Amino acid sequence: MKPFVWQGCAKVYLPACLLLAIVASRHTPLQAQSCPPAVTTTITTYPNTFYSSQQTSIQAGSSSMVIGPAKYGSNPINAGDILLIIQMQGAQIDTTNTSSYGSGVAGPASGYLNNANLLAGNMEFVVAANSVPVSGGTLNFNTPLVNNYQNTAYGTDGQYSYQVIHVPFYYNLTLGATVTVPRWNGTAGGVVVLGATNVVNMNGQTVDASGAGFRGGGGVQLGGGTGSRNDVAAMSTNNACASKGEGIAGTPRYVNDNGSLLVNNVEGYPNGSFDRGAPGNGGGGGTDGNPANNAENSGGGGGGNGGAGGNGGKSWSSNLAIGGAPGAFFSQNSPSRLVMGGGGGAGTTNNGTGTPSGGFASSGAPGGGIVIIFAGSIVGSGTVNVNGANANSTVLNDASGGGGAGGSVLINAGSGHSGLTILANGGTGGNNNGGGSGAHGPGGGGGGGVIYSNGTVNAASSVNPGLPGTEVGGTVYGATAGTTGVLNSNAMIVTPLSCSVLAAEFISVTATNNSGRVWINWQVNNEINIMRYTIEKSSNAIDFSIAGTVDDTPGNSSEGNYSFLDPSTGEEGSVYYRINALHTDGHYSFSKIIAVKTAVATDAMTISPDPAGSACTIKWFSAGNDHVVISLFDATGHNVLRRRYQVKAGITALPLTNLAALPNGLYLVRGDDGTGSKKGKLLILH
Repeated sequence: MKPFVWQGCAKVYLPACLLLAIVASRHTPLQAQSCPPAVTTTITTYPNTFYSSQQTSIQAGSSSMVIGPAKYGSNPINAGDILLIIQMQGAQIDTTNTSSYGSGVAGPASGYLNNANLLAGNMEFVVAANSVPVSGGTLNFNTPLVNNYQNTAYGTDGQYSYQVIHVPFYYNLTLGATVTVPRWNGTAGGVVVLGATNVVNMNGQTVDASGAGFRGGGGVQLGGGTGSRNDVAAMSTNNACASKGEGIAGTPRYVNDNGSLLVNNVEGYPNGSFDRGAPGNGGGGGTDGNPANNAENSGGGGGGNGGAGGNGGKSWSSNLAIGGAPGAFFSQNSPSRLVMGGGGGAGTTNNGTGTPSGGFASSGAPGGGIVIIFAGSIVGSGTVNVNGANANSTVLNDASGGGGAGGSVLINAGSGHSGLTILANGGTGGNNNGGGSGAHGPGGGGGGGVIYSNGTVNAASSVNPGLPGTEVGGTVYGATAGTTGVLNSNAMIVTPLSCSVLAAEFISVTATNNSGRVWINWQVNNEINIMRYTIEKSSNAIDFSIAGTVDDTPGNSSEGNYSFLDPSTGEEGSVYYRINALHTDGHYSFSKIIAVKTAVATDAMTISPDPAGSACTIKWFSAGNDHVVISLFDATGHNVLRRRYQVKAGITALPLTNLAALPNGLYLVRGDDGTGSKKGKLLILH
């Protein structure tokens, strides 16, 4: 991206704009890509491109990182582009097989450690300083990072992961269909960012990130093995109990990956990815009442976000409250720190009932994703849906999974909030009808999500908790609902992305006399919002008339090169030209004034440069050695400067200095050598 102020270049203040990105902990605006042209763009799919993390650790203050290939989308990164860096996972947990699991505090065996290694939700907008292809590479930023980011595989802790999201900005953006957010796949997705410097027109459409967040624990039919009904954490290789849900603290071995069972190569959570302890905001898996045969099935816990999830239902026959613990609410949430809804934990299953079979119907459900919208204003009505998904309710003689938590939404607009209905509700826990063999543990409800807006959204918006599932008798059998999420319609959002007028340049403006006709040439940088150029001329650099017009070249967004021929220069001597740029918003701006000698009069002198700032040079022809007096007169006829020079035969260059002491304006220059005089004009501009 070329600099917008070059030493020695004249400025024209174009409404070609820069996007300004300010992150919560940052107080200085970032200069970014030029504002888009004043046109309307209609989209029918997500506009973002999602680059996976590759570099292990990036510290605050860093100005570069190495990113992996794009996982969704196909837009390469160009210098000046806006990007969102967001830490998706990154939390440590207490891994002990006790009621202190998760938060480290004895109680529900749920949560995460609030320490210096809690990175989940860190996010900031940055401006690319270089181009990066979709295959990935080294990305440089215009300003240093504010937050730390980490990308580490499962080991002592669960997985840490961040992603880099390319964010195109529009002038007017219209939704032409439902925009479905790509689902989180363990490395990328789950987020959409829509931005328009002027208007986002919802057009009756929906931005759908429901179930696009952290994934539920994958249900799997098991015949029994080792372990205890008192366990809160156990290895998936024990052949008993059920998987925890995915969340900010990691990804389990068994995952409900968009309706299919994904079996990862690693355990995913330290000390085991099974049993009722809830890691981070992921719901706990059911602990079976009799791990030896895995037949006393308990339900999975709901995922958490703005609100905590609900408990999974009790075990069959033994009637023990050992269903999955609730995924924790994310207490650090704010407009500058957002996470996806946690996935529900799976219920234990030995019979593998329901559809799909093989125990997968007992899976936990995914949480909702993240939607961020920035706009000058929002028009039309529409829906933003980040609901957590409901768990499967086709299960018969097995326990059911927990519902996913609602996701997160951030809205920053100048007006039009009331047209948005935002749904960030928790999903319902799974039902089971027992098949005549009695109650099995239903799933817990997902927690409500998070909504931050700088204006009042539609009254139908909600962050309701998900209800618990029920068993054959219609009771919840120990399963509980999630808790209500966060809805703040008066949020102090300090992450605006907007346009600011910037100084662009006429890189050069020249005029050349060609046999009494004058060619005017000019080069303009960043002319994206220019409609037309008017060439104006003057004999005194004060009173200008129109010499002609030239239309802007369509499609130009950076440099433009133009020429104009003035066939009639008028009077002899100097003629002054300037370029008047007409902007798309109706205002005008001007280039510097330039002078050109047309027909040279017999009594004229040569002065350069003209206009002059602090000094100029007068070329004087003399027939022999002599003295010359140079005088400057202002518009009122007053002599404001007088200098005496010694000249020789031929041409002598006479320096005229200290012009900075004179006001800007047009001056008459007269030279006298005792035998005659010569006259000229000089425009002084500081």
